Amino acid sequence: MSSVSARSSASGGGFSRAFRISASFGSSAAASQSWNAAGVTLAARAILFDNKARSLTLPHIQVKSVVDVDWSLLKQRGMTGVLLDKDHTLTAPYSDELYSKEVADAMSRCVTCFGRENVWVLSNSAGLRSYDPHGHEAARLSNLWGFGVATHTYRKPDPRCIDEALQVFPAGTEASRVVFVGDRSLTDVAVGNAAGMVTVQVSPFPGVRADAESLTTRFSRRVEQCLTSMWRGQGAQAPTHPFLV
Repeated sequence: MSSVSARSSASGGGFSRAFRISASFGSSAAASQSWNAAGVTLAARAILFDNKARSLTLPHIQVKSVVDVDWSLLKQRGMTGVLLDKDHTLTAPYSDELYSKEVADAMSRCVTCFGRENVWVLSNSAGLRSYDPHGHEAARLSNLWGFGVATHTYRKPDPRCIDEALQVFPAGTEASRVVFVGDRSLTDVAVGNAAGMVTVQVSPFPGVRADAESLTTRFSRRVEQCLTSMWRGQGAQAPTHPFLV
């Protein structure tokens, strides 16, 4: 077991088991959204009975969008790389285009700050080998956006996807020095925290048609919001990170 997987397992017991069980769902971009709902359900069942694991669902930093992320400050704090979700973080669901000029400008600043080799997308709707076995779609999106799309076998929130993602970074990159940016509490935030990363949560993009996402995804998002709000009210906090103290 790699250091990242070991850290993920130690962080959340049943939470990590739920990650692994849920990895069997979906085989396309559309199916990945439904799989996310299944992963959320399994993870939530574990978290409901695990106070320590609840903190994994809470981000270190919460902003409206990537436009509001201070990349320079994160670099000053010791971060060396960035992983980003795709849907509702960079694009609307099922879209290849960056959501707005402001998002494109924010990502240009990110690449300038960290270097293209240190900025990657880790998404359940792009780069999955189950429907992009040769990485052609990932390469196309990388060329379109100007930063990389990691190819991977395991879907978030399976912690093994983090092991895969770290392999595309320069040798020696440590998980604790990578920022994970995404909109979902029980997938993006949780898997980033379990790996020891700095987590940044963004809000879903406004103005996206309701039918752009599956019903299960929309329902799961609402469940996430209710659960994390409740846990915050009970005093839960994001895990301590050495570079944010």
